[in-house]
Amino acid sequence: MADELRLSNARAAVIALLFVAFILRMANLTGESLWRDEVDSVRFAFEPLSDVLARFTMTGFNGPLYHLIVRSWLSLAGVSDFALRYLSVTCGVALVALVYVLGRRMFGARAGFMAAWLATISPVLVWYAGEGKMYSLQPMLLALALYALLRATDSPSNGRSLRWWMVFVVAASLSFYVHVLSPLFVPVAVLFFLAQWPAARRHLIGGAAALALLTLPYLPLLAWQASALLQGGDIGHRFYPLGQIAWALASHWLFGLDGRAPLLWAASGESVMLVRRFAIALGLMLVAYGLLVTARCALRDAREAKAWRMQLATLGWMALPALLMFLISLRMPLFLPRYALWSAPAFYLLTGVGLSRLLAEQRAGRVMAQLGLVAVSAISLAGVAAQVIYPIRPDLRGAVAYVLRHARPGDKVVFQIPYMKHSFTYYAERFGCPPAQLQLAEAPFTNYGMSPDDVARVMRALVDSAPRVWLFESEAAMWDQRGLVRRWFDETLTSLDRRAFRGVEVGLYATEAERMEEGAPPGLMAVRLTAWPPR
Repeated sequence: MADELRLSNARAAVIALLFVAFILRMANLTGESLWRDEVDSVRFAFEPLSDVLARFTMTGFNGPLYHLIVRSWLSLAGVSDFALRYLSVTCGVALVALVYVLGRRMFGARAGFMAAWLATISPVLVWYAGEGKMYSLQPMLLALALYALLRATDSPSNGRSLRWWMVFVVAASLSFYVHVLSPLFVPVAVLFFLAQWPAARRHLIGGAAALALLTLPYLPLLAWQASALLQGGDIGHRFYPLGQIAWALASHWLFGLDGRAPLLWAASGESVMLVRRFAIALGLMLVAYGLLVTARCALRDAREAKAWRMQLATLGWMALPALLMFLISLRMPLFLPRYALWSAPAFYLLTGVGLSRLLAEQRAGRVMAQLGLVAVSAISLAGVAAQVIYPIRPDLRGAVAYVLRHARPGDKVVFQIPYMKHSFTYYAERFGCPPAQLQLAEAPFTNYGMSPDDVARVMRALVDSAPRVWLFESEAAMWDQRGLVRRWFDETLTSLDRRAFRGVEVGLYATEAERMEEGAPPGLMAVRLTAWPPR
């Protein structure tokens, strides 16, 4: 009876944890606009099906399976910011559940619950569970593949483990086409297989077959990845030394994406840096404590040897992806912190083990564990809060709404960077105002070789046919570091209006020296935004 009560309480606690995870990921789901990569998720998903399928073998294309999933989901749910991001929310909550079952299987229920709590309040996992990209789906698939591997190698025979090997192969193979760097999971899977030794000895045939089956779906990707890696070169990412990679990952896992966390109103960057160093040191001390205590216990108790091997494998899961990306970057820089997001659960698992080991100690240890848990929780929740208090994405939704309120039929909109044209079209359609009545144009790329005279010549030809022109700027330095396009507008045309939004500026200009007349016709959306909020 007591065991049943404890089991019931544990289930209730996990359900409550998942509810908290869901609330945190839903709380600000549509508070910010989609950024350009999220708009791409919708745009690529609804291109002709033949084009979507062709990208499964297309050089340099990332996430074709994710776009196919988005296509199916949005066809059912409808196209909106909420629907796109809700798909990521479900994957993010499922990831928390997988962290719990992984921790429970490897290190016990207490460590699993601690790790799941840290994953629940992880600012970086909360952020990417609210983004319409593959960075919530990919970690969920890889965590599922790892769980399936553990279940397969824990089974008493190959026959009973077959279904789990199938889950492992399917989940890992799907991840390859959700994100191009998912194959870095394979060495991590091998580490966990070896950590299951000697029980894994019974499953050598199953493991070898699973590895062979993983190879087959990877071959189309390998065909272009190998040649790209051998060729090397610059694909738009800067090179990160290994130390900077480690710092960037630890910062993201503990503090999230906002540079002010965990001191939300810090007076100086030095204060934030000092607290960040302390917090990262605290996290690493908890990880190290768990490793050392388990190692000490393994020397006295053979039953602890498996937990020790599992912790070493989890340490490899945390560190190996970063190391491999660094080695690849020596040839072709490609590191971004989100590319290693799938290794973040390893950090939470190891931290959870450290907290669990402290709680098992005498009174002083329990007090330290409670203080550590409170400190890490406060740091993580501050990171979540910072991402809400200080929005990060450009306010494309607000900027597009403003232009549509005040634009007249025949106005030309010039985009810098040109890619913003897709975001403008997306939101114009969501507001029920397709931009067919406007002329959309792309500003030139000026960063290499274009002189001010060249820009003037191109811009005169570009705006010649419209009496009024809008300059829509976001991330403009990517295309125009010297600001030549804006300078040409300001020096050549008559400025009628300018509005700044977060990460976006829009300016209205007349090609003839005249001001807007009183009583001018209303904008395309009249004075009131009748389609707000976006559908």
